[in-house]
Amino acid sequence: MKPITCLVVWLGFMGMAWSQSEPSLPWTFKGGLMGGVTTSQIRGDRADGFNKFGLHGGALLEMRRYANLGFQLGIVYNEKGSRKVQYPKIGDFTTWRYKFSYFDIPITAIYDWRDGITVGAGLQPSVLINALEDGITTGSVTGDWNPTALPIRKYELAWVLWVGMRRGESGEWFVRHTQSLLSIAPRPEIVNPVIRRDDRMLNVTLQAGYAWFFSRATADS
Repeated sequence: MKPITCLVVWLGFMGMAWSQSEPSLPWTFKGGLMGGVTTSQIRGDRADGFNKFGLHGGALLEMRRYANLGFQLGIVYNEKGSRKVQYPKIGDFTTWRYKFSYFDIPITAIYDWRDGITVGAGLQPSVLINALEDGITTGSVTGDWNPTALPIRKYELAWVLWVGMRRGESGEWFVRHTQSLLSIAPRPEIVNPVIRRDDRMLNVTLQAGYAWFFSRATADS
């Protein structure tokens, strides 16, 4: 999805949510922790499928001015990347994987769509912690992670979509989907099978987890 398209979709979502927002209340703030599993892939690395599994976890703050509309700000450690699996039916027994660890900073608008169901959309800048690879040159995963030769950028910007199921005031089960808006590495000028990429590289993730809310404060408007 192109950045301008993402912006239009997010503004449309915000307009819809704002038009259906319920009467204003004093500002409320809730802190919490979130954690779960991440499945991911990288578009442009010649390996399809959400075959890379990792973990994510961090802290979040939810701010509300309306009963059914709020904003969440978080800082989340997240393990992204890609894994190429074997295809014995075509005689392909090679396998390799990338692991790119980030601190994500999701900034999301959350709308209470139905009783107990929330939906959200927003932007997510991220900071790269490390970029590792395993089996790229040998074609066989060994568990020996080494710094990747790819010129992975130090920062990432992605869009994020959210669907949640609330459990009262205590927490929420959620599913999040993110995709890079900008390439995480420069497009290669010459396609090189050794580095296994032939296009813009984009992180794509599906995350499932739980958010625990542990404090709440109210501020007068």
